[in-house]
Amino acid sequence: MRPSESTRSGVSASSPDVAFSTLHRIQDVSADVGWREVLRIAPEWLVCRRYLGLVADLTNRALERPSWPEMRVTALQPTDLSALSSVDHTMTREEVARRLAEGQQCTLGWWGRDLAHARWDSTVPVYLPYLGRILRPGPGDQIVVGIYTAPAFRGRGIASAVMVDTGRRARANGTLRLAWLVAWWNKRSLGLARQFASRVEGTVGYWALGPWRRYFAQGHVRFEPDGSLRIGEGGPGVPRLGAVASRGSGAKWQC
Repeated sequence: MRPSESTRSGVSASSPDVAFSTLHRIQDVSADVGWREVLRIAPEWLVCRRYLGLVADLTNRALERPSWPEMRVTALQPTDLSALSSVDHTMTREEVARRLAEGQQCTLGWWGRDLAHARWDSTVPVYLPYLGRILRPGPGDQIVVGIYTAPAFRGRGIASAVMVDTGRRARANGTLRLAWLVAWWNKRSLGLARQFASRVEGTVGYWALGPWRRYFAQGHVRFEPDGSLRIGEGGPGVPRLGAVASRGSGAKWQC
């Protein structure tokens, strides 16, 4: 499937910015999975990007998180911008301004005085730079745009705690589901999704050859006529995340 081009709102990234962001992400992934795994994934990832479309129902879910005196969760404040950009170098002031102007909300997780985690959510359509498409929430959906935990603080449950806090607030505001995309090889994000009994609605991605892209979508993930993306309702036969994970860490979602 090759949808029509969708319009991007906001600031266009320059080539140096894109190169810097890509290098930063590669280094970050290597800290999680190791360079051997990065080198195994990279050849396929260069020509075929594939993401799982996940949803987690909030209506009847128990949202309890462990409480540590070292941890606190706050909303992004103007005074936090320097700390945010120092933890996640892709979060320049221009990128933060673009996301806030788009209607996204940022939640921060702190460990003592150190910023450890940043999370972006939205209940309005958002542009996903890594996919080059706009993701539109369904009725009652909140989109998890992105999460990032500083390498030094991974494994402490901060991402889970922030996800519970945002889930509580979202449910109190009438949100029924969380919806988001995860790269098929991102074991850390998939592990977080498993904690919330998330299910796979389908897959989406594109073949790439230089500037040329051919998009595809499968299952209950679909492109609209204008090229924007929706993660639809699942049904019988849609695999649970646990079933997907049972394929093993070396599983490949063939393009």
